[in-house]
Amino acid sequence: MNIHELLQYELWSKTRTRKILTVTGFATVVLVLLFAVWHEVERHWLTQGERNAARTALVEIDLLQNAARMNGKEFDLQEQKAQLKFDAARNLTRTYRDKEIVAGLSLYLILTTSPWDSARFVLEHPGSSIDGDPKSVLTDWNSSSDLRKQLHSSLHRALD
Repeated sequence: MNIHELLQYELWSKTRTRKILTVTGFATVVLVLLFAVWHEVERHWLTQGERNAARTALVEIDLLQNAARMNGKEFDLQEQKAQLKFDAARNLTRTYRDKEIVAGLSLYLILTTSPWDSARFVLEHPGSSIDGDPKSVLTDWNSSSDLRKQLHSSLHRALD
């Protein structure tokens, strides 16, 4: 076979190019659709294990709202229970939505316990208050109450 005969063979045709482009285009569309579905699931789906763990953590944090009726040891015990439930919820996060719920729980726990921790510090160390005025603890508690209420209602809406 000489070179002239080899050059007569068509190695690549228009139909082969169309087939490859069609398969590549179809695969790209399928991948984009799969990514869109995955993104929607990741963004809006709350896994059942996380929902249950977050509910129990929310109940424990809600019990801390009655801290005015508790003594220091009762509050510490309830705070430890709430922290354990929160840690369990945090360990069960899988989707982005789960992480949003855990972030809300974390902020709710911090806003609930920080005024009492500040007050405890002021009582245990009378000479060194956190910001110079022990009454500011009550002001902080009242100023964060609106945010706590909003977090409380949004977490209950998301988990119920």
